[in-house]
Amino acid sequence: MTDAAVTRIAEYLVEVELPARNTELAYRTTHRVLPRRARVAIIHPDFVGVRRAELALMREACMLDALHHSGVPRVYECGVLEHRAWTATEYIEGLSIERAAAERPLSISQALAVVRDAAAILAHAHQRGVVHRNITPKSILQTPDRGFPICLTGWGDAAASDSTAPPVIDRDAKFYRAPELAADSPADTSADVFALGAVVFEAATLVLPEPVQKFPGVPGAFHALLARMLARFPTERPTAAAVHADAARLAEVYTDGDRVEEVDVELIDISRAAPTMPNLGWLPPDRMPALQRSPRGTLRRRRPT
Repeated sequence: MTDAAVTRIAEYLVEVELPARNTELAYRTTHRVLPRRARVAIIHPDFVGVRRAELALMREACMLDALHHSGVPRVYECGVLEHRAWTATEYIEGLSIERAAAERPLSISQALAVVRDAAAILAHAHQRGVVHRNITPKSILQTPDRGFPICLTGWGDAAASDSTAPPVIDRDAKFYRAPELAADSPADTSADVFALGAVVFEAATLVLPEPVQKFPGVPGAFHALLARMLARFPTERPTAAAVHADAARLAEVYTDGDRVEEVDVELIDISRAAPTMPNLGWLPPDRMPALQRSPRGTLRRRRPT
């Protein structure tokens, strides 16, 4: 098999190449017999025999298979073809949060639904000892045609919560990374909660979750929920199960679909201090007065790539 002219992997007919890690190649495929579309990932020819790359591919499949949740892709099968490990997982079609909020913020009801449903998936994973570790706007897909309205993808860097895994190397993930990870601390379940809060903060306000004095225009109860998720210290954050319960309750109240406008915010100047724990992360407004403030300005969001 030569990748330049690959048309089939096992029983899967190749259609389109998809983004993948540099150790793998991935394709959108259709099963030759079954009415099934799949994402097939196969070890890159340059990494054949590299144990670490092969284990990463198989670990992701094992993690997904252990979760058994309709909000994560299903694993169909795994195999080895010409000494190259491959996996076939469900091909997910949906609108990423990055694209959904590319031009305008999500409505409050939409943002709450994302928090509620994504937190439910994370709570399920955390109960089974799995930490996602790489939640970004690209990894959360709105999937109204599936059995669950949200699908959480990108589990390639997932790890067991009681293990020490190498840090995630993803330039997009740094915008949503919990403060404690700056010191190379291992990611635990609270880091997933922080990342989800940061993603929804950006999607609902069109600003990145940098330290701000004014929270840009969301209801007080939702503000409080996101503030707890974005707490500086892991022990101050709620569990994913608690986030799901709170968001489900709030989602019953905010159903008008009003959109949030981008507003000017007061930025906190942290550039004069070293990046240590006390000046990383997001603080609620009532804890800001003692900090030095920079002039008012508009904090624009990071644009999709």
